[in-house]
Amino acid sequence: MQAGAVASGYYYYLEGVHYWYADSNQAATNSFNRMLPAKPADTGQLTDLIILQQLGLLQVRLASKIDDSTFTRLFHLISLAEQYQYAGSWRVYDLAAEIYFRFGDYDKAETYAAMARDSYPETGDYFRLSLFMEERSRIYERRHQYRQALQYQDSALRYALQQPDTIRLATVYSALGVLYEKNGDKPRGHALMEKAFNIKEKINKVSFQEYINYGQLHQEKKDYSAALHYLGKALEKARLAGNAGNLSAAYDAIRHVYYDKGDYKTAISYLDSAADMALAEQEDRQLRKIVEIQALNELKVQQHKTTDLSRQYNNQAIIVRQQQVILLIITILLVLGLLITFLLIRQRKLVTQKMSIELEQRLLRSQMEPHFIFNTLSVLQSFIRRDEKEKSVKYLNKFARLLRLNLENSRHNLVRLQQETEALENYLSLQAVRFDNLFGYTIHDIPAEESSGICIPPMLLQPFVENAIQHGMRNIAHRGHISITLQLQGDRLHCIIEDNGQGLQPAKNKDKNSLSSIITQERLKILSIQTGKLASLTITDKAGEGRTGVRVTMIIPTQRC
Repeated sequence: MQAGAVASGYYYYLEGVHYWYADSNQAATNSFNRMLPAKPADTGQLTDLIILQQLGLLQVRLASKIDDSTFTRLFHLISLAEQYQYAGSWRVYDLAAEIYFRFGDYDKAETYAAMARDSYPETGDYFRLSLFMEERSRIYERRHQYRQALQYQDSALRYALQQPDTIRLATVYSALGVLYEKNGDKPRGHALMEKAFNIKEKINKVSFQEYINYGQLHQEKKDYSAALHYLGKALEKARLAGNAGNLSAAYDAIRHVYYDKGDYKTAISYLDSAADMALAEQEDRQLRKIVEIQALNELKVQQHKTTDLSRQYNNQAIIVRQQQVILLIITILLVLGLLITFLLIRQRKLVTQKMSIELEQRLLRSQMEPHFIFNTLSVLQSFIRRDEKEKSVKYLNKFARLLRLNLENSRHNLVRLQQETEALENYLSLQAVRFDNLFGYTIHDIPAEESSGICIPPMLLQPFVENAIQHGMRNIAHRGHISITLQLQGDRLHCIIEDNGQGLQPAKNKDKNSLSSIITQERLKILSIQTGKLASLTITDKAGEGRTGVRVTMIIPTQRC
């Protein structure tokens, strides 16, 4: 600490790494932030510390999320390491491989993993070489290429056996056991997983995936009590980390155990939870893909700005040394060039904005369709499980007609109003079968001659009809009724969805219950931008009118098609 700014910077880096390994992310962040002096005398001498600091902070950030700033900082870090020919560039490439692996881009993950391995200088560091091999194995495993994954994991084991770290060896045993099992050699795989698990359990270093693997191993042995015990520990780890993908995997694994036990009711409950988490992970993955594109665009814009500034500076230096006539000509050309550049940038911005709006519209719509299909399949599954063949066949036929119509509609940003009304009619008929005619419904449609050639975005009304059924029709003492009224007023469609159910109830999960209205409001907002016409959504509890139920009023700008 007394040897100067560089030495103390390395000290705080090692301290931050120590805290990070101990899962104390805030303490690690504090240490990394103390690596650089408040007023550095020569930043050129601190390049190594700057890169190490950014590495540490980015590694800590991965524990919580991957967003646009993650990729922006990663691209800047790679550029900095390559510009200054950083001796530890393998660390940057290794971190890039991990980020892309978690992001789901396995091709880029493999590219950076190979770069990290090739640039690593220590040929006798068997601990690190084992990690490199295991990283490549994980990539091939995610691609379901288990034989190639097994080859890399065997290499990881050979290196691990030549170094003293027992945790490293146990981790390799565990991963190797999973791969042997996936390749069909279950006895050998189980033996390796038990060996690894026993080592890590003694020092309380069992990972989420290892709890999953060990729980499934006990499930295969029909030891359901032990299986649920270890899978419960996996679920607890996933909850602490807030990882939707791991939560989905844990719920699904527990669901399989209850299914094998014959407890189908509990299995269905865990299946619902697994599906909810899977949908959340899918949404997160889609948003992260958009985030990466935005980060790349921001980096390119920044590079263009830097290039333009440099070019302008050079032009000014030349102008000073030229004669008055040449100066006038260059000035005119510069003004013309800037004008053309401004027009091109403005045109590109308008095109990019239009593409972004269309992409967001499709993304929001895609969030509703998997949710509906999953609920419908769950109902069909319950009919089949209760051996209600006639009802199952009738329900499946109606669902097939509705699914075909939805698939046709999903190919287009706009659908004819008659098609959307037909889809609602099929959906209500389908749900009436599901709920044993607990409710009735009416659709007051627009005459065919008035609605001809009128189009609206698909799947705008169905989420609120679903809410009226799912929440309004439950636990009511009278026969329910849902009314849908469509009125065309100029170039806007007025839609009223009304029920006589139990009205708005306090939400146990506010985020989940308000998902359909939030998505629809976003879609209407985008539609207003696209068409330049007003769109709105109003949800009213009729209890204030002395009646029961909910009224949803929606104004949708129409388009000709």
